[in-house]
Amino acid sequence: MIKEAVASSAPAATIPVIWSVLGYSFPAGSMCVGLFTCFMVRLFITLDATGPKRWLLDGIVTGLSMVITAVWIVEHQVDLFAALGTGGMTGAVGAGVITFFKRRGQSAIDALDAALPGKPTIPPEITATLREIDKIP
Repeated sequence: MIKEAVASSAPAATIPVIWSVLGYSFPAGSMCVGLFTCFMVRLFITLDATGPKRWLLDGIVTGLSMVITAVWIVEHQVDLFAALGTGGMTGAVGAGVITFFKRRGQSAIDALDAALPGKPTIPPEITATLREIDKIP
């Protein structure tokens, strides 16, 4: 009787929860931490950005960042701390992706505007001045 009481009072070994999606197994805690961190970093960057909010573009980049985080966690079977870093890193890199595509997209829009006939031509110095004014907080 005493042996049973001593044995039952010993702490049980913890076993991590493993989820499986589409045949890929991964630690559930790491996935939750990584995706939550990625989402929070993207949300913080989106809400902190100056200028007009482009929710569709931010939503697409947030989704892409979260997918990259999930794939990294599944592929490398990372622990909680590494999942925290992975989610934060991919969420922050999304800001660079948006900046890159905004610049490239603006160049494409400018080229398209120049190619359309019948439209008044705006001198480049006026366009540059307007863009600088837009950047002022």
